[in-house]
Amino acid sequence: MNIKPLSYETLPEAISLVDNIFPYQKDTMYENARIAFSASLDQDNPSSRSLLEQMQITEANYWVAIDENSGKVVGTTGLYTYAEDEAEAYWLGYTCVDPDCRGQGIGAKLVDFAIEKARSNDKKFLRLYTSNVPNQAVAQILYEKRGLLIIGEEQIQGSKFKKIYRELKL
Repeated sequence: MNIKPLSYETLPEAISLVDNIFPYQKDTMYENARIAFSASLDQDNPSSRSLLEQMQITEANYWVAIDENSGKVVGTTGLYTYAEDEAEAYWLGYTCVDPDCRGQGIGAKLVDFAIEKARSNDKKFLRLYTSNVPNQAVAQILYEKRGLLIIGEEQIQGSKFKKIYRELKL
């Protein structure tokens, strides 16, 4: 498995994977992989910049995990900054692994990769939000093992689930 920057070539597979893992996000503007991924590839374009600004994102970078044998995208991760805390924190985004490839350590490698990127860019914190939706239970264990501690929770409107905020001091 190789981790490479998201590219126009890997974009369709990356979007498809994220839409499969997080199906609820593709119907919203502010949590939509198609919009975020596409805008991240063309951040100098005024329309892309405008989309990111509407989401209050000042920087966005995404990577894909590529299976060495098939060339298939088997995972994604990203780091982005919000305007409100861009000087101190990166946010981990769209970190997921193809269900057929789970149990091989890909998720751990993606999270470790993102932690190292955040550290090398002199951020003080790595933050993320996730949920207690059952299909994210294994991710919770991974985040906990990596030191991403729960710093807050809030009820997801119209749902029995909670949004969970986590943070790692770098």
